[in-house]
Amino acid sequence: MRRLAQVGLALTAIMVLLAGCNPYNKMQKNLSKIDAYATPEVLTLKGQTVDAEITYTFPAKYFYEEMILKVTPVLVFDGGEVVGTPKYFQGEDVRDNYTPVSWKKGGVFTQKVSFPYDERANLSTLVLRVEGRTADQCRSDKYKTFGEFGAVAVAQGISTVQLMAYRPYMTLMDHGFKRVRTISEEADIHYLINSANVRSNQLSQEQIKLFEQFVRDNSAAEDVTMGTVYAKGYASPDGPENFNQKLSSERSRTGEKAIKKNLKNVEVQYDAAAYGEDWEGFRKLVEASDIQDKDLILQVLSMYDSSSRREQEIKNLSAVYNELKENILPQLRRTQLVASAEVVGLSDAEVVAAVKKGDTSLRLDEMLYGATLLNTPAEKAAVYRLAARQYNDVAAYNNLAVVLVDMGDIAGAKEAIDKAARINSNPIVTNNMAAVAIAQGDFATAEKYLSALNSEDARMNKGLIALQEGDYVVAARDLKGYNLAVVEVLNGNYANAKKALGTCKCADSEYLRAVIAMREGDSNGAINYLRSAIAINPALKDVAQNDVEFARLFNTPEFQAL
Repeated sequence: MRRLAQVGLALTAIMVLLAGCNPYNKMQKNLSKIDAYATPEVLTLKGQTVDAEITYTFPAKYFYEEMILKVTPVLVFDGGEVVGTPKYFQGEDVRDNYTPVSWKKGGVFTQKVSFPYDERANLSTLVLRVEGRTADQCRSDKYKTFGEFGAVAVAQGISTVQLMAYRPYMTLMDHGFKRVRTISEEADIHYLINSANVRSNQLSQEQIKLFEQFVRDNSAAEDVTMGTVYAKGYASPDGPENFNQKLSSERSRTGEKAIKKNLKNVEVQYDAAAYGEDWEGFRKLVEASDIQDKDLILQVLSMYDSSSRREQEIKNLSAVYNELKENILPQLRRTQLVASAEVVGLSDAEVVAAVKKGDTSLRLDEMLYGATLLNTPAEKAAVYRLAARQYNDVAAYNNLAVVLVDMGDIAGAKEAIDKAARINSNPIVTNNMAAVAIAQGDFATAEKYLSALNSEDARMNKGLIALQEGDYVVAARDLKGYNLAVVEVLNGNYANAKKALGTCKCADSEYLRAVIAMREGDSNGAINYLRSAIAINPALKDVAQNDVEFARLFNTPEFQAL
């Protein structure tokens, strides 16, 4: 317990006025007989407040019946103070609603105090300022104004371990870049019913010309491996199945021959194959159409495996069969030409050089990949901004928001993630919107975004909100790794905290290990961990010098030498 100490105060005229008031003078003179202490002795930020409980012990025959004491908790720090809610005690003859104290017995009383968090008070002292007055006659004078009795420091403040948690959990969207890409082109040669003759008008169509150009370009290009050109013959699913199988084979042969002739100067491998009746193509075309009773047609396809039974059942739908013959079946009488090529893309060095000079000819995937190869957040942000302007892409805006949060530009991150959401509010974007809201301290909005998400990042963001709101039970359930270690320190589970930190020797982990060592009474260990943390991140030296966790080391040579 700490004795309340009387402070030498310049009471001047007030003290002269009270010179004959024995209760006042005696209680002021004997103020040191009151015991007072705070729990905890080192104040701790929990949620958005700093709370403590003050315990007072008044000895017997101290508190005069006509006296009132006012005790005000004050957080005092360099450059200011935060004043808490005072507690009033009264003697037995006072007719008021304060806490009564017996003259004969004294008593033990508690006072809960709470301060809104103010970062200026991280290095502060919780002081109890005591004032007193009489509530009755003091000889011929009534003294209704409180006079200062004294003050005592009962706690240090403020431990801000809660704020050591990492930033919210955000996810980069995949760049989609592949060093070797497969590109492809398709075209169809259509036939008349029951025919395998290639008509000249088919080979003059735009899709055939584009196909031929694709094969020519990629057969001659560097860093490109041209694949096989396939000629896949199909028949429409009407007529005898055996006949259609032979017809599709003949179509694949004539289709291959026709494309070979047009590409006679291009060296490429060919492959012709027959696929018979094209029921799958039939289903896709019907699904995409607005044909009457198309649901009945699709139901027939799902109910029967036999081609002949399918054909018969569909023909029974006489109202729509003519439309099928005119608009669907002709599209299935074809040879499908398919060609692919493997393209070797830019090297990492080439991608980096291109994104650094802001090359707008790069594809989106190359820009997004290039950003991941750069070293600094500022460089990454510049590339993501370029990609966003060039392609108005959700991944570019999303990834820009992630980097801007790392840089501390929360307003910029909010603008970027909102643009991403307008393009496509997918689960990754929604989680990142919640993360930005957390960074802004808007937990209600963050919880709204997170409510429908089940990803690991979303769960841990929920845990981070619980941590910042002081719900350490939920936070310990949802968090892992370093942030879980922060929660376990706050819960006093130091063994669990050290286990959660694992073997990581990063700066923040070493700093947290120093906090744990101090709480376990290992000052040497704390110094060693701080030395390691500062070697990795020199900025932590200033942090430690203003951290109440290390207050007992401030005047030691080892701490001052860090």
